[in-house]
Amino acid sequence: MNTVPIPRPPRAVLFDLDGVLADSFDAWVAVLDGCRARRGMPPLGPEPVRASWGQGIAADVRTFFPGETVAHLAREYDAGFLEHLGRVRPIDGASATVGSIAAAGLPVAVVTNSPVALTRRVLDRLGLRELVGTIAGGDEVPRGKPDPALVLLALERLRLAPDEAVFVGDTELDVAAGRAARIPVIGYRIQGDERVDRLPDLLPLLGLQR
Repeated sequence: MNTVPIPRPPRAVLFDLDGVLADSFDAWVAVLDGCRARRGMPPLGPEPVRASWGQGIAADVRTFFPGETVAHLAREYDAGFLEHLGRVRPIDGASATVGSIAAAGLPVAVVTNSPVALTRRVLDRLGLRELVGTIAGGDEVPRGKPDPALVLLALERLRLAPDEAVFVGDTELDVAAGRAARIPVIGYRIQGDERVDRLPDLLPLLGLQR
């Protein structure tokens, strides 16, 4: 059941990055394990990364790199991601869906706990950089998702009220951030105010043509 009505069409569409537009899981496992190896720490492997998926860089410091600073780890992530960028793949339908939204004249934003510089590299890799006009990244706010600060930052940059846009995310962190920001949330393979299991299904849900 909907808790917040979905505007059809909205005035902008906000997307989470990892797990919605980008399949970057394997790259992140390699980046985190590389950072730990440089500190003489054992590798994490896939399961701890999956369990903490989407938690953001400040939480990574607390969980995996105690005593490190967010700024230093963000720089290390960016450098490490360059090494493993080839492991990043687009989620099925991401390019066509974002392209259709942009072609309809709707601004597209990315709201992610990843640092801004890294986000730009991933969007370049996916061929989406020119379609995304607004980025709100985890190194721009004191607390990442599930705090609503990133969603509200993107809306401020878009000069929109929460009920004028929609946010598409794939984790409980995304849903919680959207709820706190009072923006309609469309879950990608997770329940929000609405749910889609394929990105192209966003278009009719938003009142747009496929």
